Amino acid sequence: MTDPAAIRRPVPRWLHAWAVLTAAITFVTLIVLGQMVTSFRAGMADPVWPTEPWYLASNYRLDLGYLIEHTHRIAGFLVGGAVSLLVLGVWWTAGPMPPAGARWLGLLGLVGLLVGFGEFHRALMAQRDAAEVVIPREPAMMMGLALLVTVGAGLPGIFADDRRPVWLRLFAVGVLVAVMVQGLLGGFRVRLDALFGPELAPVHGVFGQLTFALLVTLAVLTAKPPADDLPPSAARPVRHLTLVLVVLLVVQLVWGALVRHRPDSLNQRLHLLTAFLVVATAAWLLRVGFTSAARPRVMRVGWVLGALVAVQVTLGVEAWMGKFGDEARRGRPAGSFLPEAEAVTVKQAALRTAHALVGTGVLAAAVTLALRVRVRAAGVDEVGPTADGRPAVGELALAGGVR
Repeated sequence: MTDPAAIRRPVPRWLHAWAVLTAAITFVTLIVLGQMVTSFRAGMADPVWPTEPWYLASNYRLDLGYLIEHTHRIAGFLVGGAVSLLVLGVWWTAGPMPPAGARWLGLLGLVGLLVGFGEFHRALMAQRDAAEVVIPREPAMMMGLALLVTVGAGLPGIFADDRRPVWLRLFAVGVLVAVMVQGLLGGFRVRLDALFGPELAPVHGVFGQLTFALLVTLAVLTAKPPADDLPPSAARPVRHLTLVLVVLLVVQLVWGALVRHRPDSLNQRLHLLTAFLVVATAAWLLRVGFTSAARPRVMRVGWVLGALVAVQVTLGVEAWMGKFGDEARRGRPAGSFLPEAEAVTVKQAALRTAHALVGTGVLAAAVTLALRVRVRAAGVDEVGPTADGRPAVGELALAGGVR
């Protein structure tokens, strides 16, 4: 058995802590506030976009929807800064990176990407009073070139014996791009509402959930790997079930977003039917995981997943009845009930928001579990080359990669 004290970390301990904190900040600020924006129908509380982080201070308005929507925007700036620092830290600290100078070149590209995004945002602000939106070409080209430089700096490293640091760096860059795209989706959802309607709202909501899942993945990948690998006979069924569960949850998120924004009968039925599949798959996964050699990796996250699924079912029933049940229809003439046209009570908004947030927690737990049963056991610093000069098994086959 590998000595746990000798296991190599993919990044320094403080950077993993920052990754966990960034995911937590994203959930507490962007995800919570984003769901409140939807629950209180505050997406168009202020059609002015883009705005500065301090815009609310100089344009304060005592209106609940307006305050929620602008607080959501401020949280976006906060999360963007936290993710930028995280990705810069991962790029600089995540192990060796051949060839010489690639680390500096990639870092330069990342800085150029961030500067280009800032210029892109500034150029959009300059035309926020214009009738049409014109994509700023020069900042967009700057971002594209910077991204090519960063990815190009990392690609040669995938041919090295230990490719894990390179893939971790490239994945972190992908997370940063996803956060940038999510911010633009939220802004264009506001700006283009008058032209195309609220069609971007469910896209923004679903992509936000996927971006949060990517942040959770990055937090898990920066953690210290386990000391021992799973036996193939125990790992294979659990890995398959975790993959099925994550896919079902993503599909369920799509139906859920459509029910919240466009509650027609087809979306309602698909949301309910997929919920049954999610619960059955989660129960099957936990049964297999708790009764096999994979139990040490499954147990802690598995209990969290099971508890969240149970709470989610309860909240789902209550949210459904509040939106489509007899209580919601009471006092309305037959055939005149449209859920999207009714005023939202605080109770209904709280239930819908809680249901959506626990669903996010279920996805995060499922992604974490899927990664935990796939992460390969770690090598140790003391393991050296074999007698014939080749790297030892502990440095390659047990190097903490993801299967």
